[in-house]
Amino acid sequence: MEKISKKHWIAFLILFLFEVITLVFAPYIAGYTITFIGICLCLGLIRFYLREPLAEYGLCFKKIHIQIISGILLTVMIDYLLLQNSMSITEMIFYIKQFVGKMISNPITVFYFFDPLIYVIREECVYRGFLLSFFQKIFNNPILSSFLSAFLFGLGHYPVYHSIDQVVCTSILGFIYGYLRLKEPEKFTLFSLSLAHFLNNTLMLNIFLPVM
Repeated sequence: MEKISKKHWIAFLILFLFEVITLVFAPYIAGYTITFIGICLCLGLIRFYLREPLAEYGLCFKKIHIQIISGILLTVMIDYLLLQNSMSITEMIFYIKQFVGKMISNPITVFYFFDPLIYVIREECVYRGFLLSFFQKIFNNPILSSFLSAFLFGLGHYPVYHSIDQVVCTSILGFIYGYLRLKEPEKFTLFSLSLAHFLNNTLMLNIFLPVM
């Protein structure tokens, strides 16, 4: 185990309490506001309170082209595995083209396309950023650290969807993201994982699930 300071535990408790407050009061607070505060709080605790480099927590923009390619390929592989028994690759491509065509014909839909992005960034900063690195500092075990951060990630979706299936699915996805971030840190950063997370949500919720 790597010894962590009292400051790390305080930062952990602050973020944990913020996540609880977010889940409880989300219906009464503007979504963008509390989400933006969450991002700033997470990154601020790391950079200014703990005084540690953000790169240590997965925020890195080196070799950005590799990160973009990695995020896209990860999305393609996950969505293919999820949908291979429901539709063919040809059908997937057809529905994606159809969705892109709608966006081009009605530019207002571009806003709705990028609307979930800020929520994705907050989740990645908190769960695959601070929490994953926090557990890794304690246990120095990529599998255990990924499991713990993924479990909290999945659990955080229950008050929203009230579905155990959703908790399990998001936990599995969170484990994959977390493990890849620890094992391949140059390819899978918070940037590439936010991209993959965003694309996966968009493809599944706006394109594939409505036609299944």
